[in-house]
Amino acid sequence: MSDLVLPRPREPEELCPEKRCAGRPPVLEGGERRELILNAACQVLDNHGYHNASMDKLAQLSGMSKKTIYQMFASKEDLFRTLISERLFDIKHLSVHCPAGITPEAELVHILMAIAMQVLAPERMCLVRAIVGEIRDSAEIRRIMQSIELCGNCNQIEKWLERQQQAGTWPIDDVEDLGIGLFNMTVGKLILGELFHSRDLVTPDEIEANIRRWVRIFLTGLKAIEPAHP
Repeated sequence: MSDLVLPRPREPEELCPEKRCAGRPPVLEGGERRELILNAACQVLDNHGYHNASMDKLAQLSGMSKKTIYQMFASKEDLFRTLISERLFDIKHLSVHCPAGITPEAELVHILMAIAMQVLAPERMCLVRAIVGEIRDSAEIRRIMQSIELCGNCNQIEKWLERQQQAGTWPIDDVEDLGIGLFNMTVGKLILGELFHSRDLVTPDEIEANIRRWVRIFLTGLKAIEPAHP
C-alpha cells in the first residue's frame, strides 16, 4: 500500500475544459458593452420607433441586463441622445488628412469625399431614416435634436474656406453660409437621394465625379463674386 500513488485530484476545468467556457459570454470591457448597447438601440429604434423602444427590447437585443444598461445610461432619453449625438453629429469632428502638395480644389474634393463616405454609410442612413420618421410624433426626439450642439469650429469644409479666405484665393465673405451651401450641393443632395430611395445606388467613383462637378461650379461662382471693398 505504501508504494501506491494516488492520482492528484484534478480541478474542474482540467476535467472538462470545454465545458468551463460553454455558455459563458466573453468578458467585455466597458467600451465594448457600450457599443453593443448603442448598436442595439439603433436597431430597436429602426424596428419599433422611439415610443415603443423599451429597455426590455434593448436588453434582449443587446444581450445585456437592464441593470447594466442603466449603469451606463441614466434613462432611455439619455441613451438615445448619446446614440444620435455620437452616430450622426460626430461628422462635425471628422478628421480628414489630405495628401501633401495637392491644389486647393483637389483638397476640397478630398474633404467632401471623406465626409460623403462617412455620412452615406448604411448604418448611419438607417438611423437617419428612423429619426426622420419620429420627429413629428415624438416630443422626446424633438427635444433630443434641439439639445445637441450643432455648431463648432471643427467643420472641415469651413476650415478649408477659412484657409482660402486668409490666403485670398477666392473672395469668401460668409464662411458659415458658403459652407452650408457647398455641403448641400454636394453631399446633401446625395443624402436626400438615400433618404427617399429616389435614386439607384451609386459607386464611390460616381460620388467623386459628382462632387468634382459641383466643386468646379461652386469655385467658378466664387470667382464671379466682386471682392468686398473696405
